[in-house]
Amino acid sequence: MKALIFSLAALKRDWRSGEIRLIAAALIIAVSAVTTVNFFVNRLHQAMEIEAGTVLGADLVIESRSPIPENLKHKAQTLGLETARTLSFRSMIPAGDRLQLAEVKAVEGHYPLRGDLMVGETPLVPPATTREIPAPGTAWIDSQLAQTLNQAVGSKIELGQLSLMVGKILLQEPDRGNQLFTIAPRLLMNLEDVERTGLLLPGSQIYYRLLLAGTHQELLRYKEWAKDHIPENAQMVSVGDNRPELQATLRQANQFLTLAALTSVFLAGIAIAIAARRYATRHQDNSAIMRCLGATQRFILQTYTLIMLWLGLITSLMGCLVAWLAQSLLAYLGSQFFGNLPPASLWPFFVGILTGLVALLGFALPPLIQLKEVPPARVLRHDREISHQRTYIIYLGALIAAVTLMPWQSGETSLTLYVLGGSVFTALILATCSWLLIKGLKLLRSQVGIAWRYGFASVARRAGNSIVQTIALGLGIMVMLLLTTVRSDLLARWQASLPQNAPNHFAVNIQPSQVKAVEAFFTQHHQVTSQLYPNINGRLIAINHTPIEAIHYSDRRAQNLVKHEFHLTWSHDLQADNRIIAGHWWSTQETSTEQFSVELGLAQTLGIHLGDFLTFQTVSKRIIAKVTSLRAVEWSSFNPNFFVIGSPQLLGDQPSTYLTSFYLPEEKKPLLTTLVQAFPSITILDVAALMQQIRTVIDRVTLAVEFIFIFTVAAGLTVLLAAIQSTNDERLYESAVFRTLGANKGTILRALVAEFISLGAIAGAVAAIGAMAIGYLLTHHVLHMDFHFNGWLLVFGLLAGSLGVSIAGVLGTRSVLQISPSQTLRNTYI
Repeated sequence: MKALIFSLAALKRDWRSGEIRLIAAALIIAVSAVTTVNFFVNRLHQAMEIEAGTVLGADLVIESRSPIPENLKHKAQTLGLETARTLSFRSMIPAGDRLQLAEVKAVEGHYPLRGDLMVGETPLVPPATTREIPAPGTAWIDSQLAQTLNQAVGSKIELGQLSLMVGKILLQEPDRGNQLFTIAPRLLMNLEDVERTGLLLPGSQIYYRLLLAGTHQELLRYKEWAKDHIPENAQMVSVGDNRPELQATLRQANQFLTLAALTSVFLAGIAIAIAARRYATRHQDNSAIMRCLGATQRFILQTYTLIMLWLGLITSLMGCLVAWLAQSLLAYLGSQFFGNLPPASLWPFFVGILTGLVALLGFALPPLIQLKEVPPARVLRHDREISHQRTYIIYLGALIAAVTLMPWQSGETSLTLYVLGGSVFTALILATCSWLLIKGLKLLRSQVGIAWRYGFASVARRAGNSIVQTIALGLGIMVMLLLTTVRSDLLARWQASLPQNAPNHFAVNIQPSQVKAVEAFFTQHHQVTSQLYPNINGRLIAINHTPIEAIHYSDRRAQNLVKHEFHLTWSHDLQADNRIIAGHWWSTQETSTEQFSVELGLAQTLGIHLGDFLTFQTVSKRIIAKVTSLRAVEWSSFNPNFFVIGSPQLLGDQPSTYLTSFYLPEEKKPLLTTLVQAFPSITILDVAALMQQIRTVIDRVTLAVEFIFIFTVAAGLTVLLAAIQSTNDERLYESAVFRTLGANKGTILRALVAEFISLGAIAGAVAAIGAMAIGYLLTHHVLHMDFHFNGWLLVFGLLAGSLGVSIAGVLGTRSVLQISPSQTLRNTYI
C-alpha cells in the first residue's frame, strides 16, 4: 500500500517536472498509431469483404449438385442472415433452324444479396441498376444470347415446355465471373417457373446454391454450425475462396497493413526504451536518497513498476481515444473513396491498451529495474554509477517484449521473423559500424577545426551512448525506408496489374478445328489476343499414388479444391505473367517429358512438393506425372492462367477446347456479334464488371496504405526525438563548461552539427542497406513480388541520416544554446 501511494505521488511529481512526458508522448503516439491501424484496418477489411462479396453475390455460398437441405436455410435465418436460393443448369434453346446452348439460372427473393443486377432494353445501351428479379413468366437474357437468338425485349423464347417473354437484356451479374470456364450465354428466370419447364429430370446436371449474407460474427457462427451439418456433396464458398485475382490483392494488402502495424510497434518500443533509459539515469539520485532514508530494493522496484503501470494505463487510454478520433476523421475524409465504412468493433480498443502495457513494461521496465541497484553513496559522490554487470537484462527484456508483441500484432510468423531477424542483424551491424566510427574519428580529430574536433570528441567521449543512439537512429530510419520501399513496390504492382488495356473479354469453348480460323478472324480485325490455350478438365485423385479425399484435409479451401474439377493445360513456354519459384521449367532436351508445373498457392494448400507425383483423371484416361516446378501466378493480369500446367508430351494428345482473352474497347463491341455469328459454339465472357470491382478494391486498399503509412512515419519521428533527447543532459552540461571557458554559440552549434552528421550518416547508410536486404526478403518470399533494387535508397538514407538527423538534432537540443551556463551548472544532475 505504501508503494502504491508513493508511486501515485511520484508519477504526479514527475509529470509536473516533465521528466516522464517523453515516455508518455512515445507511448501515446505508439498506441494511437497501432490502434488507428487496427481500427481502420478493421473497418476497411469489413468494407473490402463486402465489396469482394459482390463477386459472389453474397458473403457465403453453399453449393451442391443435389437439393440443399432446408435446415441449412432455416438455421441461417435463425441467426439473422439474409438468404436466397438459386439453381442453374444448361439447356438448348431453339434459334431458327439450330439450337443454342444456354446457362440457365433460376433465382428467388432478394437475389443478389451483394452487388447489383444491371439491365437494359438493348445490348448496347448504358446499363441500369435494378433490385428486382424476372417476374414469373419472363426471362432476362444476356447480350450474347440476344444477338445469337436474334431476340429483343418483348419477344418469346422456348425453354423446355415453357414459353417465356424476354423482359430485359441482362448486362451484368455480380456473381457471373466466379465460373470462368463453364459459363455459356446466360438466361435468368424466376425460380417459380423452373418446374414448368420440365427440364429437371433425374440425372440432370443441376447446381443448387444457397446464398447467405450478414455480419462477420453471424457468418462465423453459421460456419461453425454448418461444418457438422453440411452434406458431403456440398461445399461452402466464401470471399476468401473466390477469384484468385481478388485473393492476391486482399492478401497483399493485409500483409502490408500487418507490416505497418508491426513496424509501428517496433518503432514504439525503440522510442520507449531510449526514453526510459534516460528517465532511469535522471532518477539515480532519487533512488540513492530513498536508499539512504531506509527504502528497500523491493520498495524501489515496486514503486517504479507501479509508476509505469499507471502511466501505461493512462497513456494507452489517451492513445486509444486519439486513435478513435483519427480513424473517424480518416473515414470521413476518405468517404468519397471508401463510401460509408462499416462501424469498427471494440476489439482494437482492448488490443491497443494491452499493446501499450506490454510495450511499456517490456521496453521501459528493464532499465528502471536497475534503479534498485543504485548505491546510497551516490548521494555524496555522483561518480558512483549502477553496476552494469546485468545490463544485458535491458536488451533481453526489450527482445522478449518485441517477440511477444510482433507475432500477436501481425499474425504472420514469416513476416515477423524477417522483420525481427533483419532488425537484430542490422542492429549488430550498426553497433559494429558505430564502434569503428568512434575509432576512426580519433584519427580525424587532429585534422579538423576546433568545432568539428569538439563534435567528434563528444561522440568518442560518450562511446556507449553514441552506439545506442546510432542503433536507435539506424533502426528507425531502416524501418521507415523499408516500409517506403515495400509500399512503393506494392502500389506500383497494383497499378500495373490492371492497366486500362487489360483483357476484358474471354473467348472459351473454341474447338480445336477452329483455332486457326479464330486466330485469322482476330488478325483480320486487327484485334490483339493472348495465346490460345487448350483447356482439359481433370480431377486430382492421388498424390504420390495415395488417393486423396476431402476428409483428409482440415482446411476448408483444401477440401473444396479436392472436390473441384481442375482446368489443365499444356504449353511449350512459360507464360510472361508466371514466375518459377522452385524447380525448373521443362525443355525439349530433357529425357523425362511427363511433368507437371503447379501454382504455389495450390501446392501450399494441398501439401504438394517438388518431386511429388500427381494423378489426374480426365475424360479419356488417368494421367500420372512428376511435379518439377512451382509457379507464382499473376492472376490479376486477366490473361488465361491455370493452377496446373502439363508438358506438351504429357497432355498434348488429350481432347480439349481452347480459350483466349482480349481487350475490346466499348466502341468495338459490335465485333462480338460478328464473332459469335462466325463461330456459334464459342462463348464470350465479358469480365469488365469483375475488373471494375477489383479496381475498386485496389483503390480502397491503396488509399488505406497511404493513410496508415502516415502513422508509421509519426512513430519513426518519435524514435528520432527520443534518440536525440537521450543525451541532452550531457550536452547541456558540456556546453555550459565550454561556454564558461570562452566558446561562443557558433562553435557549440557547429560541434553539434558535426556530432549529429557523423552519427546520422553511418546510421542512414547502414539503414538503407538493411532496408534493401529485408525488403528483398519480404517481397520475394512473403509478398511473392519482384524486388527492384534502388540505388537512390542509399542516397536517401545518407541524406535522411546526415542532414535529417543533424537538423532534427539541432532543433531538439536548442536548449543547449538558450539556457545560460550559470543556470545549467547550478541545476545540473551530473
